[in-house]
Amino acid sequence: MRVVAVSRFRLLTMVRTATPLFLLAVLPPAAAAVGLSIPEPVFRDGADFFLAVNAFAAMLAWLLHTAVLSFAALMSGKVRTAHDFVIMEGVPDLMDTAPVSDGARFWGEALGTFATAALVHLCCLPLLAAIFVLSPLPTIMFVWMEAAALALFVLAGAGAAWQRRARRTKYSGSRGPRNVFAVALLALAAVLLTTQPRAFRDALLEFFANRPSMRSWSEVVGTIESPVLLVTLLALLYAGTIGYYYLTATRRRAWEN
Repeated sequence: MRVVAVSRFRLLTMVRTATPLFLLAVLPPAAAAVGLSIPEPVFRDGADFFLAVNAFAAMLAWLLHTAVLSFAALMSGKVRTAHDFVIMEGVPDLMDTAPVSDGARFWGEALGTFATAALVHLCCLPLLAAIFVLSPLPTIMFVWMEAAALALFVLAGAGAAWQRRARRTKYSGSRGPRNVFAVALLALAAVLLTTQPRAFRDALLEFFANRPSMRSWSEVVGTIESPVLLVTLLALLYAGTIGYYYLTATRRRAWEN
């Protein structure tokens, strides 16, 4: 129950502050929905061209929405106060006086941040649904993109809790972006180790730029030499990152020892 209490506190706090970066998440689907809403006669005159453009615009809008919202959730854990120098010396805030264990506090912070991102995403679902309807892409592709978005929201929520609860240092302000860069490099290394790099690159560019379709996606998947190893490495990276967040965020601070 303490996890739920902390998560509710974090959700209400973040909703009330209404970080402007969260509001940016609505711009990609809104712009795509307007761009895809072309008159039917115009669409019929250039159907082949508009089908490819609509598919690309739908995927780009979904990816940008997910990326912006995930980054906003992650960076919401960065503490911004007028007394950062006091925090860096190890002085706790009022939340630290609540009788909640470090583990429960971490999961509560992570759950609250995830709930905030999911709430903003839910508000954008009508626009995303309109993009889905106007796009020629199959339903299964949007199901996978939605699953990937939720997985990123969970990871971003854990990262925000890590930033908020981990020990403050001189370089805490850039800790989130540096961690994103490190995880992206490891994910890229996993892809390079399990695919044909050049063929994978060319197929992926072809999929996004020229032929966003299931047939083109099958060509991307065909460049993977060891799908099981790739999934295993990415799963280990995902779980390991959350485990790292938890262990470093629940480590006792100097003022607690």
